[in-house]
Amino acid sequence: MSKKIVMGGNDAIAYAVKQSFVDVVSAYPITPQTSIIEKIANFVSNKEIDTRFIKVESEHSAMAAAMGISVAGGRTFTATSSQGLLLMHEVLHWASGARLPIVMANANRSPGPPWSIWAEQTDSLSQLDTGWIQLYASNSQEAYDLIFLSFRLSERVRIPVMVCIDGFLLTHTKEPIEIFEDDEIKDFIKVKAERDILDVDNPKAYGALAFPKDYMEIKLKQHKDTLNSINVFYDMAEEFYKISSRKYESIEVYGDDDADVAIIALGSLSETAHIAVDNLNKNSIKTKLVKLRMIRPFPKDDLEKAFFGVKHIVVLDRDISHGKGGIVKDEIAGGLNLSNVIGFVCGLGGYDVTEYDIEKAVKSVVDGKIKEDSYIWSEK
Repeated sequence: MSKKIVMGGNDAIAYAVKQSFVDVVSAYPITPQTSIIEKIANFVSNKEIDTRFIKVESEHSAMAAAMGISVAGGRTFTATSSQGLLLMHEVLHWASGARLPIVMANANRSPGPPWSIWAEQTDSLSQLDTGWIQLYASNSQEAYDLIFLSFRLSERVRIPVMVCIDGFLLTHTKEPIEIFEDDEIKDFIKVKAERDILDVDNPKAYGALAFPKDYMEIKLKQHKDTLNSINVFYDMAEEFYKISSRKYESIEVYGDDDADVAIIALGSLSETAHIAVDNLNKNSIKTKLVKLRMIRPFPKDDLEKAFFGVKHIVVLDRDISHGKGGIVKDEIAGGLNLSNVIGFVCGLGGYDVTEYDIEKAVKSVVDGKIKEDSYIWSEK
């Protein structure tokens, strides 16, 4: 039977990797991700898992090594954060373009300068166009579960998956989570989809020069397969539900079904937004939370259903595109062609965002005091 253990998000991810029959892990340390890799390294050192650990000189090398492992047929995992993810940028395109099923955890942290080690999602959201599926956990249980789903999903659609968790707010915050016994998850995670791998007796070229006609065709197929991966995710999630009784969808809706206001958040900020939704409903402002768990592929159909009949959409962005504003707000407004969306940039560099801040922002939109994108910030 499954058991409950108190652990933080980093430990939860490491534990899931331990149970996922990973062949090779390649990684480079960076705060606040480091303890994921330290925990896995301990599992390897203690011979608790049959996994090889590769020490590399940078995050760029970590992803390059993961690619080599993957093209040879191995199941591989890596983890990074902030500047490390940005250093990987070039190789992220290569990994997705080569259709390699790599799983990576990213501990969301503010990019510098100025130097910061606290939570912000600008690092991963700035990588939306690299061709990776992006999933966001809002608590340690989700961080644990999403690793299993990511391995199955990536190997089925041959697209790499990034699982994001907020630095310190989730990576290091302890909470009880339900852990599978090895036998309970074994049948689910051991499944590997067949795919082409390097074979010395049947050599192939990867990343070879493609002329414009071929390049366009390849990229369109990659795009269509990425769009369709949301359907595959639901297949995997249904299979996972049967062994866990935990349901996973691209979004999660909480609150009043007939809401006038929808709050959009991803990651740990959505946990705070739950409280704000309860308080707003008690004060006769019909509100619901739409937690965005998947942002690539963009869950257009699911979001349209969630927003049907809503008068105001308030997006909380723990990120910023300088000179434009919130990244998620633009994804929502542009992706759904909506004009009733107001974005609030908040929580940059780990700046505190409370349920009262969220309630105040929503009330200001409902009362018509704020009619364009704004911020949750005050001088202290």
